[in-house]
Amino acid sequence: MTVPWIRMVVVAATVSMGGVVAAALPAQARNQPNKTGLPLYVHTIMGTQYDAFQDPTDSHWYTSYTAVVSSDALDTVEAWYRHALPKAKETPYVDGGKHGIVLNNGKDRVRVYQMGTNPGAVIELYKYVRD
Repeated sequence: MTVPWIRMVVVAATVSMGGVVAAALPAQARNQPNKTGLPLYVHTIMGTQYDAFQDPTDSHWYTSYTAVVSSDALDTVEAWYRHALPKAKETPYVDGGKHGIVLNNGKDRVRVYQMGTNPGAVIELYKYVRD
């Protein structure tokens, strides 16, 4: 399995289980620490830190962090990231049933999107490590 495929499975499971886990654990206990150095939206649940991997689309190496926001709308999370990364270049993100934005801040990338009609948002932080 490839790292992006594994990440997709983890995100899908996280979105579907978010409500159950959210009720059972306090917010800080659900998140692994975000070691990317990129800003993380405050109302996230079930965040996962990933080791460095080489992105096949641009051949750069990134470390990444993926989290789910269950209580706030996609528009709210997008607005927060636009404010947190004011110099980032924004492009739309549409991939299958996913829709949202990508913010490129130098070689770093933040993807914020909604999966289909699921409430909340998914956040993917990609910190550039090396070529």
